[in-house]
Amino acid sequence: MTYDEIISKVAESTGYSKKLVDRTYKAYWRAIRDYVTAMPFKQDLTDEEFLALRPNVNIPSIGKLYVSLNKYKRLKRQGEILKEKKNGTTHQED
Repeated sequence: MTYDEIISKVAESTGYSKKLVDRTYKAYWRAIRDYVTAMPFKQDLTDEEFLALRPNVNIPSIGKLYVSLNKYKRLKRQGEILKEKKNGTTHQED
């Protein structure tokens, strides 16, 4: 089923216009994207700062989109390693 078919089916079953259903759907996902992109993940956050962010979004019938503290730390470390490789420096283990 294509996106247009789904929008038409929802519009028909709810009695709303296709345009309203389409705009509502897109606004929902835009709000989620804006919430996630506003998170300061590129900064060096302490554990407490990270946990205070509440970096998760629960989407009914789909599940939760989230970033755990361990995943954040791993991705930050991977970014540092890639930056070191790009700059030609070597990676030193702690």
